Amino acid sequence: MGLLRRWVARQFTTRVIVLMPVAIAINIVLGYTVQSGLKLPIYVDSIGTILVGVLGGPLPGMFTGALSDLIWQYAPGIGPGSQIGPFAITAAVIGLLAGLWGQLGLFRPRRGHALNTAAAVVAVVLIGAMALYTYSRAFSSPDQFANAAFKDPSAFDQSRFFFLVVMAVFVVLVGWALVLRRDVGAVFAISAGLFTGIVAAVVSAPIYAFFYGGLSGSGTDAIVAAFRAGGDSLYQSTLKQGLLSDPIDKMITTFVVFFLVGSLSRRFVARFPNGEKLIGPDAEPDAEPEAEPAGEAS
Repeated sequence: MGLLRRWVARQFTTRVIVLMPVAIAINIVLGYTVQSGLKLPIYVDSIGTILVGVLGGPLPGMFTGALSDLIWQYAPGIGPGSQIGPFAITAAVIGLLAGLWGQLGLFRPRRGHALNTAAAVVAVVLIGAMALYTYSRAFSSPDQFANAAFKDPSAFDQSRFFFLVVMAVFVVLVGWALVLRRDVGAVFAISAGLFTGIVAAVVSAPIYAFFYGGLSGSGTDAIVAAFRAGGDSLYQSTLKQGLLSDPIDKMITTFVVFFLVGSLSRRFVARFPNGEKLIGPDAEPDAEPEAEPAGEAS
């Protein structure tokens, strides 16, 4: 029991505890804007969860994810009419996996050489192909989009435009990281996002199907409707939708977190529980870390 308590205490340092409410706010604001406002066929509600998991560990990531969805739906004045609460299970799994990826050092910068070009080509082609296929399903019909996403047909062009902008920027940034910066660490982070997205899709599919009949009020509903129109069952449609939207969403999210962590000073990152595993060996050294305040868990 003593070993377990130390393992838990090591993850919940003061910095991690302070970061968690900030991360929850980021999740809710971005998620609400993308899902309820723009009705994009992705979520973007896990950046804070994955950031906390990567820096702090599996338990802080798990609690940040679950609390984000529960607060989003049930806190007074936040997200009225939201249906996100039951997906707290999925969010907890995402945070748990993010903590494991952080402990494994998958978000550490890595300089690449010969293999970098091949990795860049594969990553960009994969992401581009998935984005185009998702686009073709989500925006196949203005009327279908309007009926599924509970939006006026005039919102169709806006949603389609913003999704194309998001994906174009993402592909450009990935290409920049892999080709120009020669940072193969981006491939590890994106691969972690791909795996996380697949797991999230499998966990979320029965929630979509049996709690909400495949309709959650977000832009992803248009993809479910497209598969349903093609003859798939409710569960098959929600699972296929998840296997499209979740991997793309989590690859975007993990890359954003990889970029954010890489932009922070080494000294700051090193003072988080997973800090030493997130610092690239070829990065420029910062000043020596300040001493930890008395009483803070290490």
